[in-house]
Amino acid sequence: MKFYTVLSIKKIPLAFIASTLGICLMTSSCNNNSQEGVETVVVEAYGNSLILDSLKDRIPDEMNYDDSTLLAERIINSWVREQVLLAQAEKVIAANDEGFDAKIKAYRDALLVNEYETSFVRSRLDSEVNEEEILEFHDSNPELFKLPEHVVRAVFVHLPSEETELDSVQFWLTSSDSLSIPNLEQWCIEHNAHYAIDIDYWWFLSDLLDQIPLQIYRIEDQLKSRKVVTFTSGGRTYLLKFIEHRLKDMPAPISIASDRIEDMIIQERRRGILEDLRDDLVKEAWAQGHVNRDSLPH
Repeated sequence: MKFYTVLSIKKIPLAFIASTLGICLMTSSCNNNSQEGVETVVVEAYGNSLILDSLKDRIPDEMNYDDSTLLAERIINSWVREQVLLAQAEKVIAANDEGFDAKIKAYRDALLVNEYETSFVRSRLDSEVNEEEILEFHDSNPELFKLPEHVVRAVFVHLPSEETELDSVQFWLTSSDSLSIPNLEQWCIEHNAHYAIDIDYWWFLSDLLDQIPLQIYRIEDQLKSRKVVTFTSGGRTYLLKFIEHRLKDMPAPISIASDRIEDMIIQERRRGILEDLRDDLVKEAWAQGHVNRDSLPH
């Protein structure tokens, strides 16, 4: 390693190079001999060095002369502050915590193992989960997917109260099938009505009530009813049809639980891969003589 060896510089401004060379002239570690390929040290602190290549890589090519010079100065100052603080921390901690080196080693070991396992799993994990797997998992573990509140499949329409010709809307909502829903949607578009008519969508009841100001008085009886509910509020007419419901603490419909189930299946696969990896590595280590064990004394 040499200080301020002549290199091809593409990002650091010449003025900045000159200023750092000026610093170099005041240090006993500088060497005036040029040698291509030798690392150039910009600043050194407590035995650590900031290399010029590392510095210039952190400065964007498109940055102008003045801005790149300022950025380079900020990077150097930040690096020096970090090194000084680190040295002080090591000095104080080493004097007051005899077990600190062991903590550092334990953290390093855990980080190293985690990086290796993450890389190993990433290259082998199948993250595709099909509908059959989701359904089987859902049916086998209903206790894992209890509802935190009531949910409903429902469709609704609301529009200004001046609209009174609603017989067709009533009919289509009552049917709520693949034939009536397209007609209902077209009517809503033509009459500038607000609507939610996806018959397969499950609403948490609290979310639905944010959209529809329905008065709740006998909740289970109301949710069981399959008649179209019509009421007015705030100058608008609301029409609501409950298609299906499930009460709190019942197993969640698969459409609500599917994302969570997919994650659980993938995590289960991940655990399996890791368990097999660890078992195989231990067996291999024993077989190759990397592990030895003496019998415990009696």
